[in-house]
Amino acid sequence: MNLKKFFATICAATLFFTTASAQAETSPQNITNADDLADAAGDSAEKFYLSLPKAKGDYKSRQRPILIEGAMNVETEILVRALKNPVTYRELNYLFVAGTYKNYPVVIVRTEQGMANAAASTALAIKKFNPVAVINQGTSGGHDPALNIGDIVIGASSFDYTAIKAPYSPAGAGTDLTFQQEMRGTYAFDAASGKFQPYKKYLADPTLLKVAEGVAAANKNFNVVKGTIGTGNAWLCNIDYINFLHETYGSSCEEMETSCVAQICQTAGVPFIGIRILSDNITVTDEYNPDTAKTAQDFVLLVVEDYIRNVLKK
Repeated sequence: MNLKKFFATICAATLFFTTASAQAETSPQNITNADDLADAAGDSAEKFYLSLPKAKGDYKSRQRPILIEGAMNVETEILVRALKNPVTYRELNYLFVAGTYKNYPVVIVRTEQGMANAAASTALAIKKFNPVAVINQGTSGGHDPALNIGDIVIGASSFDYTAIKAPYSPAGAGTDLTFQQEMRGTYAFDAASGKFQPYKKYLADPTLLKVAEGVAAANKNFNVVKGTIGTGNAWLCNIDYINFLHETYGSSCEEMETSCVAQICQTAGVPFIGIRILSDNITVTDEYNPDTAKTAQDFVLLVVEDYIRNVLKK
């Protein structure tokens, strides 16, 4: 091999391995490594959050802020970096970042994963910041086989798929909870009756829903559908059970926060919507892509901008 061919071969090999490495970083990964991949995708945010100045004193704003939620770093970093003059607050170890977006006050909360964390951090945020609206967003697993990784679900409604009443069965009869189960719902305050009552599902605020649909229609680079978000402290990979939830309750996707945040917002009387992007859909593929969280945040920022311009500042 002459010297010219040798260097050409070296360059080609370098290009191949560089390209392969880049593709490995951005391509969907297997769902079995999802937790580690999500943590790794959010590593860059942690140092950034720690570098932000801490707020001095209580939160003060002439306008009620918009509260946007995400459970993990990978679901909040784009949002926090979009804020101007961000400062951090800590309540019961939950992180809140307050600043402005499009010259309007916005607070980002990292709720942490799971229903109890999401409910607790939302209640704290409502009490501390008095938001005009709450948007819970992030990644989810698909239930609808027609949806692909990267598709966005605007939650026209959400429900807790664990809030069921199962019929009696004797010992040894098996553990099929899909048999004749009834949706019991979760309890939230009803202003009309003045008491707590069960809700089998929580509806999105009509104005927020209209704004989100309008943004989707105006931005065709996002693939967006209106659907139902199922919430539970589980990561379901049983396709038969996923199909049951989809066929019985119309679930488009599943995650661990939306419905319990809707429950708290119902009790507090704060407008709410959930917006979720599919990072995986086990009914179609075993792939998982945490980078979809960035696309969800980009879409949510457009929704926030439109809500500020056409609703709050009118």
